[in-house]
Amino acid sequence: MIVAAAAVILLLVVVLVVRGVSLAAAQGEYAAAAALFQSDQARAAQTVTDGETSLDEAIALLDASEGKVLTEQPRLELADAIDSATARLSAAAQELTAAQSAAATGSAAPALFELGAGVRENARALSAFDFGAAEGVHGVAGDLAAPVAAVTAAMAEWQAEQDRILRERYSNNVHATGWTPELDECIGSVDVTAYYQDVPTIAEHWSCGGKDFPDDAGTVITLTGVHAGTYRVDGIVAMLNADRNSTADLPRGYDLLYQTCQNGQSATMSFTALTKIA
Repeated sequence: MIVAAAAVILLLVVVLVVRGVSLAAAQGEYAAAAALFQSDQARAAQTVTDGETSLDEAIALLDASEGKVLTEQPRLELADAIDSATARLSAAAQELTAAQSAAATGSAAPALFELGAGVRENARALSAFDFGAAEGVHGVAGDLAAPVAAVTAAMAEWQAEQDRILRERYSNNVHATGWTPELDECIGSVDVTAYYQDVPTIAEHWSCGGKDFPDDAGTVITLTGVHAGTYRVDGIVAMLNADRNSTADLPRGYDLLYQTCQNGQSATMSFTALTKIA
């Protein structure tokens, strides 16, 4: 019995020694494979992160450009490029998730009598792992660059057009709140609301600027001073005679009225309705 036991012990010692040597060699192979894998994984993760940054910037630009281009074609092309980049980055993200699973599987402790076959298999799995999808997103930033530049240029063109429109837009300065003395200063229109039963109204003498005030419906104008803002002209909504009409006849329900005496005659007091749009 003692001899048999000694033989068993000796066998176990031999097995463990062999296991140790074999396992150490396998673990060395695994360590080398893991180091290369981790390097590739880190590079792939950075590539994906860079691509996602470019994608996020492109999406933000697409959102910001809505309603701020003269033609939608550049935005449509950017949207297509974003869809393509999104699909590529999604595949790369799934690949990185699979890489994490592969690394976790390979790091599991070997069984007691494992001679290294499993460790070597894990090493081969890491060595064979393909980061192709991640490598494929290297060009995302470049692919987005042209459509991003096109939308940026389109927005600049739109802004230039808005600036031109603003420069050419009719502007009127409501320089004061008051009545005849302020109107006679002839330096802009006057808020006369208090004299018109609190119906929001500005007024200007015909000769001081009333003749130039636009009355075509749909015209967009700018007011500065009192009632500052951007307004849409809704046209002349009333023509009153100072001798026959009173403030009770004033049109109501509008954001603002502009009153002037046509050709300087109080018999033709025109009231132009304005709707504030900004």
